[in-house]
Amino acid sequence: MTALVVALSGGSVAVLPSAASASAPARGTASAPTPAKPGRKPAPILFYAVKLANTQPSPLKVGDSWVSYQSLFDGKRRRAGDASAHCAAVQVTPRGTVAQCARVLRTKRGQITLLGLESVPGAVPLTGVSTVTGGTGHYTGLTGAARVTDGPRHVVYRITPAG
Repeated sequence: MTALVVALSGGSVAVLPSAASASAPARGTASAPTPAKPGRKPAPILFYAVKLANTQPSPLKVGDSWVSYQSLFDGKRRRAGDASAHCAAVQVTPRGTVAQCARVLRTKRGQITLLGLESVPGAVPLTGVSTVTGGTGHYTGLTGAARVTDGPRHVVYRITPAG
């Protein structure tokens, strides 16, 4: 069984292999993503999100915090779950803002958590790199980095598993 996910443009599609096993995992246990074969990098995991709520103030001041709530979609544009972000401005200059953001992607297969210190230029969309801090369910043991492209109404998550 595989799951497909798509980037904002709709043109980039990646296949996320499920853990291979002859039988279903015991109840209450989850399988980790299939490790890459030696010499091969694991395929990136892509999700596309539509913002449903965003409380980012304007203009930003140091100490301002905001949240965002999103619907998460897979490669066939089917609802895959939801996502949230909580960010706080730690530096504000005329050239932009530095914000610390914690994000949670909640899918039918498990959750992925991200944490990053992102530079927010005055214009959007912005792209930042976050660390994958963990996962649950199918994503248990997931590590790596995530490139987050955050626009006014959409967010694209491109997760590159370590391997």
